[in-house]
Amino acid sequence: MDRSNEIKLINECIENRDNRTTSLGDTIHTSRADRYTSSERFELERDYLLKKLPMPLAHVSEVAEPNSYRRVDTPIGQLLVTRDEQGNSHVFHNSCRHRGARLINDDKGCSKRLTCPYHAWSYGTDGQLNTVPGEKHCFPDLDKQSHGLVEVANVEKYGFVWACPSATDTQSAEQALDDHLGEMGKDLQWMAGENLKAFKNTTKIWGGNWKLFAEGGLETYHFAFAHRNTIAPHFYNNTAVIENAGNHYRVIMPTRSLEKVEDTPEEHRSIHDFTHTLFMLMPYSAFLVQKEHVEWITFLPLSEGETRISITSLVPGDADLEDFQQRNHWDKNHQITITTLDEDWELGASIQDSLASGALEEIVYGKNEWALKDFNNKLDALIEQNQSA
Repeated sequence: MDRSNEIKLINECIENRDNRTTSLGDTIHTSRADRYTSSERFELERDYLLKKLPMPLAHVSEVAEPNSYRRVDTPIGQLLVTRDEQGNSHVFHNSCRHRGARLINDDKGCSKRLTCPYHAWSYGTDGQLNTVPGEKHCFPDLDKQSHGLVEVANVEKYGFVWACPSATDTQSAEQALDDHLGEMGKDLQWMAGENLKAFKNTTKIWGGNWKLFAEGGLETYHFAFAHRNTIAPHFYNNTAVIENAGNHYRVIMPTRSLEKVEDTPEEHRSIHDFTHTLFMLMPYSAFLVQKEHVEWITFLPLSEGETRISITSLVPGDADLEDFQQRNHWDKNHQITITTLDEDWELGASIQDSLASGALEEIVYGKNEWALKDFNNKLDALIEQNQSA
């Protein structure tokens, strides 16, 4: 996001506030209920979308030290994000090359050796197979060089380690990521994720289709009602600037601080001071950019009716988390986010129950909810594109 676009977005927020409106589409739309309840539809999304597109796996601060690792659940299985002794990041399938047992069961750690709990085959954080108990007698012809961990093409960029399942190496992974992000790459660069660090994560499984949860971030029509006891007093209801960013979305949500915008000369206005900004990345990640920190949200689809939602607070890199007051401040911020978003997730789960009951054949999107229809159209286009690839 360059400076001219930042000023443009602030001015559009002012205009929408003054007109008591939001970004609008041309007409209302409907969507079939079985988009959210069909197992066949879910399998299409899984095979031709969720398993194909680049995905952020870990913030660099979570694997900052040599020989550190983090375990991550993804649509292509459980993965390990590691940093080897030379400081290079890697992504591996969490599967021992012997009999396929899960190699690591801890969420994160730091160790020169990643040792399988089944038969103690051990690997370095670079993925190389190092030791095989009884190798001389039991595996005399084993080529250890060709039995390292199975690596997924990945790249480290914008403060995150990304898996790029369709790529073959780091160079093609970076190209795949750049192609996928398009103009959203400038927004992530502006977000400066490399200057943040992971503070706290909350993960929970919800009974709902992943799209229902993702769609909730693409409109603010619900703020005054769903969030009346939490954040609603701090925002304008049904007032936002929502726009396409290639296959992704920007949702600029002005806060009540916008009432003081005229007190700040335009050249000194910052979008951080007057809005919360959501970058919705296709297919299932989002970054909620606030004044000092970012909430990273991931919607991991488990089935057509179940989603694991993970929320990680990314705080300033120079925050002293050993200081009680600072830690308490970020704890409170994280809890506010969890409390607020739980209100969204509970409503999403209730929609799933309704649709699964067969009560409705279709649902309706208003002109102010154009991005929800657009989101589903993009999913269809990406699935068709990957089917024909």
